[in-house]
Amino acid sequence: MLFAAGSALDHVMDAFDLHILDEFVHLSIPLPNYHGYGLSKYSLLMLLAGGLILWIYLPLAKKIQTGAAPTGLFWNLFEFILTFIRDYVAKPYIGEHADEYVHYLWTAFLFVLTCNLLGMIPWLGSPTASFTITSVLAASVFVFIHAMSIMRFGVWNHLKAFAPHLELPIFMKVPILMMLWPIEFGGLMLKCFVLSVRLFANMFAGHIVLGTILLFIPMVKNTGLALESTVTFASVAGVLALSFLELFVAFLQAFLFAFLTALFLGGVLEHAEHAAHGHEHNHHPDPADAGPDDAHLHAKSESSGHAH
Repeated sequence: MLFAAGSALDHVMDAFDLHILDEFVHLSIPLPNYHGYGLSKYSLLMLLAGGLILWIYLPLAKKIQTGAAPTGLFWNLFEFILTFIRDYVAKPYIGEHADEYVHYLWTAFLFVLTCNLLGMIPWLGSPTASFTITSVLAASVFVFIHAMSIMRFGVWNHLKAFAPHLELPIFMKVPILMMLWPIEFGGLMLKCFVLSVRLFANMFAGHIVLGTILLFIPMVKNTGLALESTVTFASVAGVLALSFLELFVAFLQAFLFAFLTALFLGGVLEHAEHAAHGHEHNHHPDPADAGPDDAHLHAKSESSGHAH
């Protein structure tokens, strides 16, 4: 997989050039940049990932809009991916309004998966093996969660979602909430940070292991045919076996990214909804929640109203 890499880090580090068959023909394609700013290898690969997703799903979307059912293994496979994320990730953890947010989960899953799979192609690399890129992805999840909660329940109810309900006197409740609110809010920030670390660490470590195994081959160069053949065979066999594991990890990490995003979003929306409903109940009490005397008075007032 990394035959072109001069070191194990070459495959997982961003650069402003593409090294193709570097060990054999030393082919290097420079990318446009100015003093360290420009189109890097990972930027190009992310554009490629986005282009591949559009190339696959735009025709599928047009086909579905016409009312025609997807036919063939190719179209059914990619439709199944979207259906799986909606039915087994979004709806169970976000709830009845999952369809309003599933588009982001689809985009995140497909983008992360495509970037992961690009790392399986020789001489390319996986953008998700860069902590900078995974941090930006996690930051987008953090912003998305807050934005969706605010748009649905308002700023005040969203902020109340991070304050646990306490049955305490006001002089005790206020200082406790002043300590707990930053902890709860920072907890979501920490969860998103871990989301970026999880994706980066798994992709980075996998490529480093594969690259290190393959570098055993040039290390035994000119040491004798027997040793060269043995090391080459063992290295290639090991890389092939680990590549299947790496392929599984690519799908698994994309799924976990979408799953944890849905889990975090569902939790925030649920707490914001409770805060909003609690606010409504304070102003419009439910007769079912009232005591016997209150319920009697409520019924009596209603009957008086009907009589008038």
